Amino acid sequence: MRKYATILLLFTVLSGCVSEHGQTFSVFFQPYSADLDPRAQVTVHAAAAFAKAHPLMPLSIPGYSRRPYPGNLPDLRQQRVAVVLRTLTKEGVDRWRIGVLGEGLLYPDGVPGLEMERVDINIGL
Repeated sequence: MRKYATILLLFTVLSGCVSEHGQTFSVFFQPYSADLDPRAQVTVHAAAAFAKAHPLMPLSIPGYSRRPYPGNLPDLRQQRVAVVLRTLTKEGVDRWRIGVLGEGLLYPDGVPGLEMERVDINIGL
């Protein structure tokens, strides 16, 4: 029950990301990591529920990370996208609906570093 209350709260919080055409769920990662922490798992679960409720909407999942520097894996974006993709399909989202975009922006001007440690799940956008 607590899990569903958390998901309902998450949908309420993310309502600012909703348009009439779809929704974006941002999955944040720890620096240098492609592992889903509990908060990220809740976000992916909520995105999967939204995607399953809107089966005709396509999905895209661009990955982002900071500019490469010592210790930052050059393919960290792709690893993060792969983890999110795998989790979405385990949650019941059809793979054919998902466009994988592992080459998201890399440290655009004015974006704080922690905001770049993410994968966006764009549904219907």
